[in-house]
Amino acid sequence: MNLPFVLDVAIGLIFTYLILSLLASELQELVATVLQWRAKHLKDSIEILLGGGINTPQEQRVKDLVGRLYEDPLLKNINQEAKGFMAQGFRRITRILFPGNRPGAFGQNQASGPSYIAPETFASSLIEQLGITSMVDKLSEVRFEKFVKRIVGHYWVNEFGEVGLPNDDMFQDGWERGAIRMIAAKSERSSLSADQNFRVLVEDYDQILNAYRTRESSLETSVERLGEGLDAYISACASFDQDSPETVLFVRRLQSYKASVFGQNNDRAMLSGGLKPSIAEVAELVNQGSNTHQEIAGAYDRIANQARPIDAQVNATVQAQVDDYRMGLDPNAIDQPTKYEDLDYDLQQVFLANALKDLTPEERKLYEDYQTYRTIRDGLSRLPDSVKDSISILARRAQTRIQRTENEVNQFRDEVSLWFDRSMSRASGVYKRNAKGVAILLGLTLAAATNSDTFHIFNRLSSDDSLRRLVTERASQLNLDPQRSPRFSAQLEELKNETDAVLREIAFPISWNSSNLGRQLGCPTSAISATPPQDTANTEANQIKAQWDNLYKGCLNTEQVSTAPIPVQVAEIMFNRPLGVVRMLSGWAVSGIAIAMGAPFWFDLMGKLVNVRNSGGKPRPAAGEEQKTN
Repeated sequence: MNLPFVLDVAIGLIFTYLILSLLASELQELVATVLQWRAKHLKDSIEILLGGGINTPQEQRVKDLVGRLYEDPLLKNINQEAKGFMAQGFRRITRILFPGNRPGAFGQNQASGPSYIAPETFASSLIEQLGITSMVDKLSEVRFEKFVKRIVGHYWVNEFGEVGLPNDDMFQDGWERGAIRMIAAKSERSSLSADQNFRVLVEDYDQILNAYRTRESSLETSVERLGEGLDAYISACASFDQDSPETVLFVRRLQSYKASVFGQNNDRAMLSGGLKPSIAEVAELVNQGSNTHQEIAGAYDRIANQARPIDAQVNATVQAQVDDYRMGLDPNAIDQPTKYEDLDYDLQQVFLANALKDLTPEERKLYEDYQTYRTIRDGLSRLPDSVKDSISILARRAQTRIQRTENEVNQFRDEVSLWFDRSMSRASGVYKRNAKGVAILLGLTLAAATNSDTFHIFNRLSSDDSLRRLVTERASQLNLDPQRSPRFSAQLEELKNETDAVLREIAFPISWNSSNLGRQLGCPTSAISATPPQDTANTEANQIKAQWDNLYKGCLNTEQVSTAPIPVQVAEIMFNRPLGVVRMLSGWAVSGIAIAMGAPFWFDLMGKLVNVRNSGGKPRPAAGEEQKTN
C-alpha cells in the first residue's frame, strides 16, 4: 500500500464528508432560521444576565423587563424582518406550527427578534428603559435650583413673570435665606429687599434657571452665567458707596465667597453643588428608597400637584378625538377602538399632538415631566432586585476607574456595555456547545437517512480503482484556496454549487439501494451482482423489484420471493444479519460524528491533502509503459 493510494482513499473519504457536511449545514441553518434559535438564545441569555441566573424568585419581573427592552426603538430598528409576500407567508406558516414564533415572543406584539445586539445598543436601551438619563437630568436640575437658592435665597415669581423678594420678617420655615443675605447681615448692611442691584441679580438667576430647565443652555454655560452675574453684582455694590466701611466689608466678603464657591474655572461650583452626579449616585437612582432618588421624587411630587389638572385636560381632549374618530367608522365593523390604548401608535401620536397644542410651553413642560416620571416610577416598581444589585456593582467598578468624568452617564453606559459584552461571549460559547450537540444529532440522522457507512465507503474506495481515481480527480478540480474556507453562508453556497457540478459524474457508494445494502450486510456476492434478465417488457420499476428480490433470496439463502413491501424485506434481512447491522450502525456513527465536524474543517483538510498529493513524487510507471519510454 503506497502513499498515493492512501492519499487517494483519504481524499475520497474527506470529499464524501465535505458533501454531507454541506448538506447538514444547510439543514441546520434552515432549522435555526425557522425556529429562531439564535434570537431566542440571545433573549434567554439577556434574561439570565439581568436575573442573575436561572429559576430566580423574580423571574417574571426579569421577563417583563426584557420584554420592555425589546420594545425599545433602538432594538426594534435592528430587528430586520424579511418583507414580501413569500417571506411573510412563510412566517405566518411557522407561527401556526411553532408557538414560539407567535407575537409576544419578543416584546408585546413582536414575533421575531434580533440575532445580535451590539453592547452599546443594549447599554443605551437599558439605561433609557430604566429612565436613568431623564432622572440624571432632573437631579441636576433640582440641585441647580438648590444651588441658585443657596446663593440668592428664596424668591417667587408672580403670574406676570415679576420676581418677588421676602423681607427679613417674612421668612418661613423651610425658606432658604441665601449666602448673600447672610453676608449682608454679618456686614451690618440694610435689608436686600430694597436693593435694586440684588433684585436684578435674582431676576438674572431666575432667567438662567429657566433656560437650563428648558435645555436652552447647558449646565456648564449656566454655571458660568451665574458666576458672571455675581461678578456684576459685586462690581455694582463696590461702585455704589465706596467710602462706606460696611460696603467695603460686604464686597470683600462677597469676593471671598464667590472664589470659594466657583473657583477659577467654575469647577468648585460643580463639586460643591453636586451638579454633576457621581456614578454611584447615578446607580442609586434606580433604588427608590435611596436618598438620591428621593431628591428627584420630591421635585416630581411638587410637579404632580400642578400637572394632574393638565393631565386630566389632555386625557379629556384625546378621548373626545377618539370618540369623534369612532363615530366616523363603520358601525358594523368588528373591534372598534373605544379607548386611546386601542389605537395604533401613529394615530395615538397624532391625537396626543393635537391635544398638546392647546397648552402653553410651561404647561407642556409640566405635563411631559409628569408623564416621564410616571413611566419611570412604574418601571422601577417592577425592576428586579438582581438588576439593582448588578447596577450598583457596575457603578462601584466604574467609580474605581475614574475619579470624575465629563459625563458620568456615558462612563456608566460603557461599564454596562462591557458587562453585556463579556456575558454574551460566555453565552456564545453555550450556543456553540448546543449547536454542536444539534450538529451531532443531525449528522447521525443524515448518515442513517443517506446510508452513509464509513466502513462501506472505505471498502469501495480501496477496492474500486476507477471510482477512487474519479473521486480524487474531481475533488482536485475544486477551488481549494485556504483564503476561501467556507465559514460564512455565501462561501458555503458557492462551495455547494461547485460540488453539485462535480457530483454529476460520480456515483458515491451511499444511499439505500440493493447493491450497497448487500455489501454492508455481508451478503453473498451473487446476491449483490445478480441482475435481472434484460427484456424489452421490463420497466425500470420491474428491474429494481427484481434486484431487491435477488438480494432477499441471496441474503436469506432461500428460493422464495417475498411479497412484502421493500422496507419490510429490508427489515427481515437486517434481522437475520445482526453482525452486518452492527457494522453498518458503527459506520453510521463514524459518519455522523465526521459530518458534525463541519464543512470548513473538511475543506481545509482536503486542501492540505490535495496539496501533498500534487507535490509528492510520481508513482512508478507500469512495466509496459517503462519499456515504451525507453
